Amino acid sequence: MNKVWHKGLPFSPEVAPYLRRMASVDEHREALLRLQGVWDSLALLGQMSGTATDIAQTRTAFQDLTATLLDSLARRLRTRALQRMDGKARVAIDILVRNLFERTADVGFLASDGPLCAHAALDPADPDHADSRAALQARFADYTAKYSVYDDIVVLSPSGEVLARRDDGITLTHCQEPWVAQALAADAPYFERHGVTALLGGREALVYARALRAPGGADDVIGLLCLSFRLDDEMAAVFRQLLAGDDERAVICLLDAGHRVLQSSDPWQLPVGARLPSRGERLVFAGRDYLCVAASASGYEGYMGPPGWQACVLTPLEWAFEDDEAADDALRALGESLDTRRLFDTELQDIPREARRIQRNLSRTLWNGKLRSHGQADAGTGSAEFATTLLNEVQRTGGQLREVFEQAIAKLQGSAMATVFDTALFQARLAIDIMDRNLYERANDCRWWALDVRLQRALAAQGTPQAAAAAAEAQQVLQHINSLYTVYSLLLVYDTQGRVVAVSDPAQSHHVGKPLNASWAAAALALRDPERHVVSRHEATPLYQTPGAVGSDSARPTYVYATSLQHAGHVVGGIAVVFDGAPQLAAMLQDALADMQKGSDGASAPVGLFVARDGRVVASADARWPAGSAAPLQPALLATLAAGQTLRTELDVDGWVFAAGIAMSQGYREYRQGQSASAEDVAAVLLLPLGPRAAATAGDADAGFAPPPAQAGAERLDIAAFSVAGEWLGLPAGLLVEAVEQPRLTSLPNAPRALIGMLQHAGRMLPVLDLGLALYGRASNGSEAPVVICRNAQGQGLAVRVDELGPVFGVAAAQALPSPGGRARLVRGGDASSHRMLTLLQPEDLWAHLGIAPGIGAEPRALALPSP
Repeated sequence: MNKVWHKGLPFSPEVAPYLRRMASVDEHREALLRLQGVWDSLALLGQMSGTATDIAQTRTAFQDLTATLLDSLARRLRTRALQRMDGKARVAIDILVRNLFERTADVGFLASDGPLCAHAALDPADPDHADSRAALQARFADYTAKYSVYDDIVVLSPSGEVLARRDDGITLTHCQEPWVAQALAADAPYFERHGVTALLGGREALVYARALRAPGGADDVIGLLCLSFRLDDEMAAVFRQLLAGDDERAVICLLDAGHRVLQSSDPWQLPVGARLPSRGERLVFAGRDYLCVAASASGYEGYMGPPGWQACVLTPLEWAFEDDEAADDALRALGESLDTRRLFDTELQDIPREARRIQRNLSRTLWNGKLRSHGQADAGTGSAEFATTLLNEVQRTGGQLREVFEQAIAKLQGSAMATVFDTALFQARLAIDIMDRNLYERANDCRWWALDVRLQRALAAQGTPQAAAAAAEAQQVLQHINSLYTVYSLLLVYDTQGRVVAVSDPAQSHHVGKPLNASWAAAALALRDPERHVVSRHEATPLYQTPGAVGSDSARPTYVYATSLQHAGHVVGGIAVVFDGAPQLAAMLQDALADMQKGSDGASAPVGLFVARDGRVVASADARWPAGSAAPLQPALLATLAAGQTLRTELDVDGWVFAAGIAMSQGYREYRQGQSASAEDVAAVLLLPLGPRAAATAGDADAGFAPPPAQAGAERLDIAAFSVAGEWLGLPAGLLVEAVEQPRLTSLPNAPRALIGMLQHAGRMLPVLDLGLALYGRASNGSEAPVVICRNAQGQGLAVRVDELGPVFGVAAAQALPSPGGRARLVRGGDASSHRMLTLLQPEDLWAHLGIAPGIGAEPRALALPSP
């Protein structure tokens, strides 16, 4: 891919326009380039003095990795910003479309309302017309009291005359706009129109309309019903929810098919009526640069919303790539305890590996340089001390470079970890919001339909000769309603004795005549206030059975909403709506899990659950936790959550660690507002996989070994240190030639386990001893472990594989203390590692390990090496 150069470094083209706004990229770039400048100065000093090891190759490797790291950081900043914005845009449009889907059903139901149709059929010259209009306006008030999503209901005659309306503050008497004729002629279940209309006082409105038919089944069009949806109110609530927290600088807007702004969360930045360009993720509006993401509706029950509508999120570029707060200690500790190969992509995993490889190579290069320095004839003189000091400074600068890399990598990984937790919490909030909004509709539906006079008359007729005909009419009404509202498995009405009178599904007519013994049925009959309703616990009911099954064992858990039916001021029965909970609740969870990466096995797949406060699963998108089972979390996590409160935590499930986002229900509009905490409260729980726990590793030498200060004027002993199996060991520096990395080995058949092969060095083949296996029975990491070339006093050569290289230093011979019961000597570390001891090995002991290998030591001179 072609790169774009920015301040001396190559970047991917997609991030180039944003680099000036990415402060963290500049911060790391300046720190790395500053250290590389120091590096260059040290390299120059080494070349001028002739004492320093050539580090140009390492410098180039660090520079290449710097470019990779900063480009990766920039791309991830961009990707995360776009993903966060895309999530909000998708939620905004999908929540709206779910809401509007219910409106398409409402207009169909209300268009069959008996008093409404009777008034539309009434001649305006009829003396009863004024009384009928007043009664209908009161009826509209009853309907809108239950559904506050409407600000007006209007009935027009076929000629456009206003026959009745909810808002009598608008004095318009006729509306003959073209869309009225289109709606009257439409055969579809609903007519949807957004725009300015005189019908609603000249304001812009979203209207759902349906032609009214003459009572008695005639096809004559007698009028037009129009429902005006509170779009401003609805979008303001959506904007508040999505911009809560630290996203106030972003702007969310609703666009029409022409990219004109219909609704805006910040009209000062993005006014309603403005037209946005339709291209690219970078947008300039009113002289300001924005990062921009637009999303179309996913659709709900086949409904896609008004044609061409989109939600769009814009973030000013100066704020789009702000650093998130650093991951807290708990997140960092969690990240260190996990196998995150699934969470972090290959590039992000490769960067720290490459940094470690470069650091190992540098350590080996400097180690060899120090060996040469300590091996010089003038060791201990000013020239040798300068060389050692220079090499130490190079090593210190390399360590600083590594620290900057580690900080940047930790930032990337911490950001990735925090993103998973943020996503889990955001999607949990989305899931519970979808559920609250959906159940708001269910609570309102049963109260709406309780206003249907045909159902009221049918129950009032029970016990009379007209009972059978009335029940048949009630069944037709329920069937019609159920065909519009497909989220129910059954609608039914029952009399004051609790006996079922009619059902919406003929296949379930076996319920007719049977008593309802559930507590909710009696509670609904006790209601006198038409604004109230009851809802069952989420529990199994014979009204909701597994399709095709019969019997109590096939009953499934769901919610049943119910209210009383009143006629002539008296309760004549009740209406109950059985929510088709299993697929509907699962679909809500699937919406929240949409587009998330699935694991290759069930254990590592995202999990979505609705869970009652007592820990019972209400609904699940995972077969491991069916409804009614115990959720994979402690109920104590939910017990103290207040309405609308959220929590993020980690959970261990089936050997995997998941980021858990938990959001408690808070209701919607009037639904469940202000209620006290209950065991029936529901929370959404979203679990996103992080990875299995990392396997425990044996201790290592990461603490380092600081050489003790040498005693002046004493006999000097030069030591080259290395670590093996977490222990610090050393050999006399004069017996070591150099360290090599990842040499190619030739295997030896029938050799002892510690003798891992032969390698070619300086024209000769040398045996290779794995010191970890030889001394501790634990092999070194063959892919990364350096190999040290040794020679003994007789000139025999030997290669020793170790774990890590340590310092090359000099001490007084008296500081190497005899080891109790052994031939090795011990050297205590300096102040920084005074608790650590280095074991100084006897060279002869290494060669003794070769004596057990047949044929290896037959010709000692064949293994001779020149003196270093």
